[in-house]
Amino acid sequence: VENGMVENLPDLYNLERDDIRKLQGFAEKSAGKLYRNIQNSRNPSLDRFIYALGIRHVGEHVARVLAREFGSLDKIRDAARDELEDTGEIGPEIAESIYHFFRDKRNRESLEGFYDAGLKIRKVEMERGELPLDGKRFVFTGELESCTRKEAIRKVESMGGRVTSSVSSRTDYLVRGSGPGSKLDEAEEKGVKILQEDDFISMMEDES
Repeated sequence: VENGMVENLPDLYNLERDDIRKLQGFAEKSAGKLYRNIQNSRNPSLDRFIYALGIRHVGEHVARVLAREFGSLDKIRDAARDELEDTGEIGPEIAESIYHFFRDKRNRESLEGFYDAGLKIRKVEMERGELPLDGKRFVFTGELESCTRKEAIRKVESMGGRVTSSVSSRTDYLVRGSGPGSKLDEAEEKGVKILQEDDFISMMEDES
């Protein structure tokens, strides 16, 4: 930085061995080692890359949650606040920090710089279990007749699904009871699959 060789993080990938060797404290061997380490970091896993960005409140655990839930850097970058909070492990303060980080012009330019430098970020494989509804997201609206809302939620969660209070683009199913509220309109707008109560009950029975 002091020598004007690096102005932002992606510039590191433009350094050559000879550039590093000219720096104070570096010899041929140490310059070669640093150069190789930089080049070997061109294929990071998504969670490690997110953690390394230094986003406020985002430690290793949150970085891994983001990587598993969204699957790609582009999806994390473009996520709305409610989508970030919808993960279930990210609160409003962390969601706000992530949201603003990726909407900062300089940060977005740096991300483009990484792509231009040839970084290929590896996806983090989802650790799926054997539960039939693993990873599926449900939202309920209206009153159910065959069971209470709490009983329905427990049933979904026992099969590995997740129940959230708001509809987002990542919602898989909206379960519609009698007297549905505004969530029904939101689900229709977002193209979320809508289940009538009978459909929901049948799904639970089929998956049991």
